[in-house]
Amino acid sequence: MTQMNGIDISKWQDGIDLSAIKFDFVIAKSTEGIGYVDPCCDSFIQKAMSLGKPVGFYHFARPINDAVAEADFFVENTKNYFGHAIPCLDWEAENKWDVAWAKRWLDEVYRQTGVKPVIYMSESIVTSYDWSSVINGNYGLWIAKYRDNEPDRNYDQTNVGNTPENGQWPFYCMWQWTSVGQLDGYDGNIDCNAFYGDLGVWNKYACVEENPAAPAPVENPVVEEKPTDDEIAQYIVEGSHGWNGVYGEERWTKLSTLGYDAASIQDKVNRIVSGQTEDEQYYTVEAGDTLSGIADANGTTWQKLQSINGIADANMIYPGQQIRVK
Repeated sequence: MTQMNGIDISKWQDGIDLSAIKFDFVIAKSTEGIGYVDPCCDSFIQKAMSLGKPVGFYHFARPINDAVAEADFFVENTKNYFGHAIPCLDWEAENKWDVAWAKRWLDEVYRQTGVKPVIYMSESIVTSYDWSSVINGNYGLWIAKYRDNEPDRNYDQTNVGNTPENGQWPFYCMWQWTSVGQLDGYDGNIDCNAFYGDLGVWNKYACVEENPAAPAPVENPVVEEKPTDDEIAQYIVEGSHGWNGVYGEERWTKLSTLGYDAASIQDKVNRIVSGQTEDEQYYTVEAGDTLSGIADANGTTWQKLQSINGIADANMIYPGQQIRVK
């Protein structure tokens, strides 16, 4: 089977020199919720296309909002990309169970653009809920599953482990197999993905016209508001917005680089974790812990912990990871 290797990136990779690294495709974060546009999206898209590489763009869902409102926001801020790139829905936020919300978002984007987005989610979400309505809508699946948190270099999948279970889906078009990929020419971890198909298949997902002109740059993007200390602390606890697996000295360094008081935010993280209600409590993984052991100590099952935490592989947890136990 033909395979293309590529990366997905966001403002957390600001400054990456795409001309200095090897990739077959790039997928860039574009929007989130109903008020955020990634400030690096357009520069990533334009640069990748100038290098002759296929591209995609994704929306991070916040299902506390109305699905149609989020679809409208996504389309309005990315309309120049349709017909040139694969649109995607990043489904990993709150309310993972709300399949109907995801379906409404996908349908609305398709209605407005004539392009069917691909939906991204972890293996545990794929196998935990009934996705038949989305599957019957003929929306493609981009799945995430990591064997471990050990770095892999230059798309070497020798130690990738078992392929993901695709649940009700007949197949997945893309697999995000690590969040700690390392590439020559870039100093940092990066999400690496395998797309199963050639450029012709990619262009069918993107509905690319024959010999299309490059998309015009996005104009007047929403002005980015820097997240507050409290928001950053919550992102760290959730493992969202690029903070999954960022802990220890790497966390302190990243916070300082972004202009935050690392010690203050670490204190807020500790307060959030220690101050959870009876209905929502977290445990910090220590060396030697297993998911089944944590489950036994908290009167639940490892399968339940895997599901509510969106853990791709129950055998792969790491010290410092926040596990929701109730």
